[in-house]
Amino acid sequence: MKPGRVSREEWKWLAAWSLVFLLLTGLPYLLGAYLETPESAFSGFFVAVEDGNTYLAVMRQGAAGRWAFTIPFTPEPHAPGYVFIVYLLLGKMARTLGLSLPLTMHLAKLVTTPLLLASVYRFGAHFTAWRFVRRLSFFLVAAGGGLGWLWVLAGQPFAPGVMPTDLWVPDASTFLTMLTFPHLAIAQSLILWVAVYGLQLLRRPDWRRALLIGVLGLLLSLVHPYSLPVVLGLLGLCWLQQAWRARRIAWKPLVQLAAAGALAAPYLIYSVVLFWYNPVFRSWQDQNRIWSPPAIHYLLGFGLLCPLALVGLLCRRPLRRWSDYALPALWVVLIPVGLYVPSNLQRRFLDGYQAPLTLVAVAGLLAVLHYVRRGWRHRCVPYFGRRSRVILPLRGNSHLPGRNRCNRVVLVVGTVSMLSNVLLLIGFTLLVAGRPPAVFNPRAELDAMDWLAAHSPPDSVVLAAYDTGNLLPTRALVRSFVGHGPQSVNADAKQSLVRAFYGDAMTDGERVRLLETYRVAYVFYGPAERVLGGFSPANLPGLRRVYADDVVQIFQVAGGGAP
Repeated sequence: MKPGRVSREEWKWLAAWSLVFLLLTGLPYLLGAYLETPESAFSGFFVAVEDGNTYLAVMRQGAAGRWAFTIPFTPEPHAPGYVFIVYLLLGKMARTLGLSLPLTMHLAKLVTTPLLLASVYRFGAHFTAWRFVRRLSFFLVAAGGGLGWLWVLAGQPFAPGVMPTDLWVPDASTFLTMLTFPHLAIAQSLILWVAVYGLQLLRRPDWRRALLIGVLGLLLSLVHPYSLPVVLGLLGLCWLQQAWRARRIAWKPLVQLAAAGALAAPYLIYSVVLFWYNPVFRSWQDQNRIWSPPAIHYLLGFGLLCPLALVGLLCRRPLRRWSDYALPALWVVLIPVGLYVPSNLQRRFLDGYQAPLTLVAVAGLLAVLHYVRRGWRHRCVPYFGRRSRVILPLRGNSHLPGRNRCNRVVLVVGTVSMLSNVLLLIGFTLLVAGRPPAVFNPRAELDAMDWLAAHSPPDSVVLAAYDTGNLLPTRALVRSFVGHGPQSVNADAKQSLVRAFYGDAMTDGERVRLLETYRVAYVFYGPAERVLGGFSPANLPGLRRVYADDVVQIFQVAGGGAP
């Protein structure tokens, strides 16, 4: 079999494992749905709940018929933008099918997860025909992590930003991607396909393939615009490397690659303009600080892949039959530099990175097995050149010396790499079983929000506590005073105002001026608001109670929302 070819048997094997990963990553969600009660409802998320509510809020706008997104977590009026296209479309799909928004999102994962796994396998297949290497790379990407499990067992802090990346960064972990949101799987799949078709274009220029790359690149930019320059830039470097090795410049593939980039670029340009000139979107970009943690968290997060990848970069001789090895090698070397360039989006450079890193690490593992013991070499494996052979656990090789030792080495590497994800899956399942707040929401609060959905004008501003404001736009087409760190303009200042409003730090006159300044239409008063202080909106002039039960009260502001 040639590199790049995937047999029907392999696709069947991949489909079976895709089903296994769907079941594993869906287990905590199924448990959450099972544990719902008449008093509390499963939010649909157990990790990154705040971001999950953001995507549901976008779907809510799509279900209302909108094609452009208005930020629902800030009261400032602004022109909408064409972002979050995937979730706007999912919202429209939910309305058409009559399904709930969380259910529609999770049904989308039934498509995006197999798509991601197929992309990972096809990416590895481009570089080697050796089926064992393809499958090992696939497992280490799909189920592998780093040494985060050691961090947990050592009792170190378990919180985003202060622990190894395999425990909290979906961009760096395919397993976490499958556990979280469908757009992440779409973006990483498109990155890998653009890379594969781009390499094919560099070897065999073809305008139809250039068109395909342009279309895939445009789709990628609709999901993660910042990933498009990264993958196209890597392909450009591969073109330079090929020109240097051939001692001649091949203009045709470069022209076609540039044409594909031009076709994919319009939405990227639109995004740059939108986030630069729209002040509310600009504020979102400025507050969206996706900075890299200390390097040690990356090294622990990728675990054994790091030293093995270093071997794979340095010991190239046994792997000279691998096709287009320069791309994953460049990818592995350059992305760590990008992780610390001055930018709010440092961690986003990890999109798709696990696949090339794993491939180079597997190459390093093979090189180690080749050089460490002479008994592991044999001519039965024709993928390392005529003078360099290595034995690995292939069918029919049980009589060859060193096979069991080789099996043990591969088994240890695989087991150590998968422990973090096993621990995460167990931990998330136990978390859901405990039915904590935010993961499970009181139905009384949801009923009050549904009342707002039925009775409030679209885009009405609602004053509420931060957690309430994060959930409100998922249930009603309203805008929260504050509810999301990056998307709420001056989020920290607004949280202070909310605490002062419900607490004792404001006079009634200051409260009235606050409502007038931000054109607040409704004041929400539930458990989260009561915790902030002893003030009751019922005592504020100009407020009229329009909804009440044993848990929540909603007050309408006289003249609220009027320009």
